Parts: sequence; C-alpha cells; structure tokens
Amino acid sequence: MIASLDASERRELRPVGVLAVCWVLLPAAGGFVLLANLGPASDAINSIAASSGFAASLGAFAVFFAITSGLGLLPTYAQAILAGWAFGTTLGTVGAILGILLGALIGFGLARLISGPAIEAIISKRPVVAAVRKAVIGQGFIRATYIVALLRLSPNSPFALSNLALGGARTPTAPYLLGTMLGMLPRTAVAAGIAAAAAADGSRGLLEVVQEKGWPMTITGIVVLVVAILIIGSIGKRALKRALEDQTGSMASI
Repeated sequence: MIASLDASERRELRPVGVLAVCWVLLPAAGGFVLLANLGPASDAINSIAASSGFAASLGAFAVFFAITSGLGLLPTYAQAILAGWAFGTTLGTVGAILGILLGALIGFGLARLISGPAIEAIISKRPVVAAVRKAVIGQGFIRATYIVALLRLSPNSPFALSNLALGGARTPTAPYLLGTMLGMLPRTAVAAGIAAAAAADGSRGLLEVVQEKGWPMTITGIVVLVVAILIIGSIGKRALKRALEDQTGSMASI
C-alpha cells in the first residue's frame, strides 16, 4: 500500500511512520531495563505505600503505567510483571488493567493528533481499504469491540503500535476501550500471576529468583509464561482470521 501512495500522501504520513518506528524500538529496550530493575521499582512502589497508603501506591503505579505505555516508552508485559511482583495477582492485574486503559487513551489521542486527517483521507481514496476498515470497525459496537479484543489478544501486535493503528483508523472510543480491556486481560493476568508467584518468597529481583530457585525453576517459569501468552495469542489470531474471512465472504455476496 505504501508504494502506491503519491508524494503528498507520503509526506503526510511521515510523522506517523516516525512514531511507529519509535513505538517498536523504545518499548523493546525499555522492557529489558525494567525487568532488570524489578527490585528497585518494587521498592519505589512500597515506599509510596508506606508514606501514602496502599491505594495511593496502586493509583500511582496505574498512572505511571498509563504514561509510559501510552507514550510508547515501556511495554505492557514488563509492567504487568512488575504489577504482579509488587501487588500480587489480583490487585496487580487490576492496577495493570487500569494503566492499560489510561495508556490506551493516551496513545489513541496521540495517534489521532499525529495522523490528523491524513490516514482518513488516504483510506477514503481507496475503496478496497475503506471496505476492509468498515468490515473491521464499521459494523456496530459489538463487532468493533470483538475485533479490537481479538487484535489485542495477539502478542505479535505491540500495544503502542496497535494504539497508533486503531487511533489513526478512527476506531470508535467505547469499543476501542472495552475491546482493549477484554483482549489484554488474559495475558496481563497470566504475567501478573507468574510474577506474584516468583516474588512470594520475598525475592527482590530476577537475580535473587535465579539464586534461590535455581536456573531450572526460573527457566520453567519463563517458558510457562511465554507458552501461555503464545496460546492466548494463537487463539485470538485464528478467531480474528475467521471473523475477517466471514466478513469478506458476506461482502462478496452483496
């Protein structure tokens, strides 16, 4: 599709392209940094809890999560691990989902601001692309929510990049948020749960987990997390493919 754009359209999309590259590279790097510093990050959360109360620390974490994920600085999986590490499975999942929803709004608004009318104008000039977008988000609240949820299930779709695509395509806000919550909840809960189990013995970081549990147990935990996320993503990918094929078939019959 990019090759078919004229020079003016490419200029209009240049800021979107720059943002997309940043939102691919920055979270990947930031995730490693955060996971390497789980102990200090957890200590910072505990210090807020000690001085201002547990609810304040959970709220502060959600705001931090929202800003860093919405601006494409940190990935959601690493912050979900931190949430489970610091707050436990249930509250960690709650705090992470709050951060995801707020971050989704930030990324959504930023994507619309950066893309402006450019993506909308380009889509309107291409009937095939416009038809695909209508099939995805233009068939009512329930279907749009369903499609967004399936898109969010897949770990192959980075959170910030999905925000950019869905925001640029002018996805309706309500199904965007509800679909985001439903789609992100399974893998967020899995990540928080495994992190909470790893931190249950008082470990302050991944290095201590390795030292206390040994490499076999540590690697087993990582494998379980990765496999669980891949299974969830595979289910979402297959369901999304079926939904789009069904919609394509129904459009072809009209």
